[in-house]
Amino acid sequence: MLLKFNEKEVLRYLGYRGVPADERTVSVIDEVYQELLKVVQPKYIYREYDFDRSDGGITVENIEFKSEKLLSHLKNSSSVVLFGATLGTETDTLIRRYSVSDTAHAAVAQAVAASLTENLCDRACEEIKQILGGTHRPRFSPGYGDLELSTQRDFFKLLDMSRRLGVTLSDECIMTPTKSVTAFIGIIK
Repeated sequence: MLLKFNEKEVLRYLGYRGVPADERTVSVIDEVYQELLKVVQPKYIYREYDFDRSDGGITVENIEFKSEKLLSHLKNSSSVVLFGATLGTETDTLIRRYSVSDTAHAAVAQAVAASLTENLCDRACEEIKQILGGTHRPRFSPGYGDLELSTQRDFFKLLDMSRRLGVTLSDECIMTPTKSVTAFIGIIK
């Protein structure tokens, strides 16, 4: 899967708001993008579940996710998809290498990799939509709104993220590789 970055998004991440980027910045963005393309290993997994609504959250496979906002977000959904994606460990390695040698390149690499992660998620969600059909709600990730980041632990168990994607979770519920995403997606059929 060839991923593409969104230049406007990258520039926004870099702090260019309403100001055009200079030629040097655009050149560095392109250079970093070409380097990232050599190392990214985009992967995603998903699984569709039935879920129960409860006071203040949802239950999937006997695991309760407490969040009024998630419950509201899944309004009218007949099922929920648990979704995980990553750019792989080599992306983090390249960003770390830049951070030691060139902080400007490191900042650009963070921005480009973030945009590539969004592109991976968008494209994966389109593929999932083609497979499952129906109308899909936007992604809703642990740590958003009132859905505690600690729900990542249960999310990881349900999707077996470490084994299937190679993504690990720290004690603080931070994912490694860092350019990884988890999300709930409501399916309305």
